[in-house]
Amino acid sequence: MRISALLLCLLASACTMAPPPDQQSEAAQKAAKHTELNDAIQRPIDRAKSANDPNLQHDQDQEKAVEDSGG
Repeated sequence: MRISALLLCLLASACTMAPPPDQQSEAAQKAAKHTELNDAIQRPIDRAKSANDPNLQHDQDQEKAVEDSGG
């Protein structure tokens, strides 16, 4: 029973796999390029936004230390 369920899962996953890029439609290829371009643009923006995270954490820790000390 387990083997047939495993084979059924493998068969189902093989049917839903995307074709290689050279066999995809032109619209699908354009969408993939658009996603890659968007990721390339967004990556440095996300990196810049997260660059200040250590400073914010330090400020929060410092505020908590002041509150804990009674001030």
